[in-house]
Amino acid sequence: MEVLKFNLPQMEEKVLEMMIQMGFFSNKDEAVRTAVIKYAMDLGLLKPEEIWKEIENYKRRKITPEQLMKDLEAIENET
Repeated sequence: MEVLKFNLPQMEEKVLEMMIQMGFFSNKDEAVRTAVIKYAMDLGLLKPEEIWKEIENYKRRKITPEQLMKDLEAIENET
């Protein structure tokens, strides 16, 4: 994965921070990646079927329901 660095005008930076504070995205990287994919779809460079194929082929973590409950309890106990 390539690392990019770029500057945003003040207005775009504010909007990005607002989206993160409102919980739409967990961080700036996630928001920018989503924006690039959305724009590519809007331009017709990517099709929803291609995106879903990528999602379906993504390696998932195998977890039992019991382990999921333990993980959730551990998270609840942290707060």
